[in-house]
Order: sequence, then structure tokens, then C-alpha cells
Amino acid sequence: MCRHESFYDNHDIPQVQYEKVRKAVLDHRCNLSSHNYIRLQKHGVAGLLINPEDSLSSIPLQQSHRVAPRQGTALYQARLCEDTFESIALSLAEGVGVSATSRIQKTDKKTVLRTLTKAGKHALKVSHSFLLNMKVSECQLDEMWSFIGKKEKNLSVFEKSQQVFGDAWIWIAFDAVNKIVLAYVVGKRTLPNAVALLKDVKKRTVGIPELFSSDQLGHYANALLQVYGETVQPRRKPGPGRPPGPRLVPPKKLNYVHVVKQYKQNRVFKVTHKVVFGDPEKIKAILNKSVVSRKINTSYVERYNGTVRHIDARCSRKTYCFSKIKRNHEYQLSLSIAYYHLCRPQRTLTKRCGEPTTPFMAAGLTDHIWSMKELLEYKP
Repeated sequence: MCRHESFYDNHDIPQVQYEKVRKAVLDHRCNLSSHNYIRLQKHGVAGLLINPEDSLSSIPLQQSHRVAPRQGTALYQARLCEDTFESIALSLAEGVGVSATSRIQKTDKKTVLRTLTKAGKHALKVSHSFLLNMKVSECQLDEMWSFIGKKEKNLSVFEKSQQVFGDAWIWIAFDAVNKIVLAYVVGKRTLPNAVALLKDVKKRTVGIPELFSSDQLGHYANALLQVYGETVQPRRKPGPGRPPGPRLVPPKKLNYVHVVKQYKQNRVFKVTHKVVFGDPEKIKAILNKSVVSRKINTSYVERYNGTVRHIDARCSRKTYCFSKIKRNHEYQLSLSIAYYHLCRPQRTLTKRCGEPTTPFMAAGLTDHIWSMKELLEYKP
């Protein structure tokens, strides 16, 4: 094939563009129709000038890239062998701290943190790829205390204003039937975080869950109205005064109850229930047909909080494994939750199904127990 030399003025912009296209086609860096390719071989740039608009519009400048086998997995550009990466991720998911993992695996602490970053990001993508169009009957809401850097009581005035260190509450929305974490948010105990949690729940579920339950924290009722509420315009009363503005009211399908605990000397001595939204008779009917509950409770999400404190070293109450930055705290939490969903059989579900069962197996999202290697190599 004859390679044409380029003889043109650099200030002639159209000619420069045509010459670049010609070189790209001759070097096989872009595709061109056979008719126009013959023109270029015979006439060079002049072949494009025969009908330049038609020729250039038919050229898709597509570059062929080789796809790496690890691309799309947690192992992509990891610079570690698969066995070492899997062992580090498994140790972190089973509640071993970063320093202890580096000593066990005989690797540097920075290598463990890089592995945590890659595994945590990938685990979050995997979880989001499964948690779509979920049908939920009972959604229990709760918040679990943890901290970053130092505890809230030890913060200076400047550190409190930055809102980076101190209390890092983990807001959790939990499917009580299948034992699945529908959504979670790490942040302060404020209304915006409650709204963010319920927006994630709405995004991942089909319709409104039949029953919401939580403790007596007031943020949940306001957040439920902001996310699921309907705007109505009240009638204006006769007489002088401003007309009432629009307000949010709960829809008929929204049922929300409180579990009110009364304490005496730091111990619970009485538990009562309160219906916040919905019809009490309808809520009673929902509980009667429930697979897991016979009365209003938040037992399942609280039991899951205990599991998190066991498998996530950063959530233990008295430990040196606490997170120093929020990013690593979130990566560890996403890895632990994905491992809990896919790789760790749950005792109650196993008893119900008659064989070792994970939460995602109970929900019909997968048909087997995953290994850590399968989780890391899965391409969502």
C-alpha cells in the first residue's frame, strides 16, 4: 500500500483536518467505507475533496481498545495476586482490623488500605446492582452509633464546626423478612440524613413498604412525609386572615409505628407502641399475615446492628480499630454489608429454608452462597 506524503499548508485548517483523517484511515485507527477507502488510496486527500461532507460524515472515529480480563472487578489494577487480595478482603470482612491484617498477611498497612478501597467500592456497586425493584413488607429503621477520629465529647470547638470527626451515626433501613439492608447512610443524627436514607429506600423498592417501624426519634416521621407525602391544599376558613399554604399529608398506603422504650437507671423497664401514620386495624392485619412479626417491634434491625459490630471492627464500641477518616469507614461498611448479603449464611433464614441461606438467597436474588473470590470478580 502506498503511503502518501503530506504536502500542505499548516494554516489551511480544512486541509489539515482531511490529512489527519487520511492518516488515521491508512494506519487502521478508524473505519471507513470501502468506496471512500479506495479514493484515499488512489487520490490521497483529493479523494476526500471529491465529496468531503459525505466522506467525513460516514467516518466513525472509533478506537479499538483491548479490554483487560480484570476490568470491572475489584482486582483491576490491584498490583496484587488474586489469592493475597482475596485473603486481605476476607480478613477485613470478618472483623479483623487493618493493622492485624497487615501483620497476618505480611504486607504493608498501606497495601491493606488500598485493598479496602478497591474492595469497598466494588462491593457497593455489586450491592446496588442487586437491590432494585425490591418488594418489602416490613421495613425497620434504626441508627447505630460509631465515631471517626475521636469521640464527640473530645472535639474542640473548631472540630465540631467542621463536622468531620466525632459521632458518625449509621442510619439503616432493614428488610425484616429477608434480613437485607435496603439502604444506609453514615453521618450525623440530623433530619437530612434521615431523608437521604428514605430516598434510597424509595429508589430501591417497588411502591411503599407495607409497614415502617422505628424508635421514637422524631426525624423519621418528618422524613417519611418529605419522601412519600402528598401535597394538599387546605380549605380557607371564612373570615379575615391569610389563606393556608399547602402541606404534606401521609398517603393511605403509608403505615408507620413507634416502639417507645422507657428507661429506669439505664435499663428498659417498659415498652409501648404508638401508631403515627395509618389505620391501627390495617397494621394489625399486616402483622397477622407477617412471616416474622406478631407485634410491633424493631428487634430485627437491632439484631443486625449487633452483627455489624461483630463483623466490622470499626463499629466496635471500645477498640483501637476506629476509623480515622470517613471514607475508609464507608468502604469497610459497604464491604461488610455485601459480605453479609452474599457470603455469610444467616441462622434464622437457614432454619426457615432448611439449608444454609444468605439474605440475597432468601430474597431470590441469587441461588447459592458466594465466596469472597466470586464477590470480588463479579462484574455488575
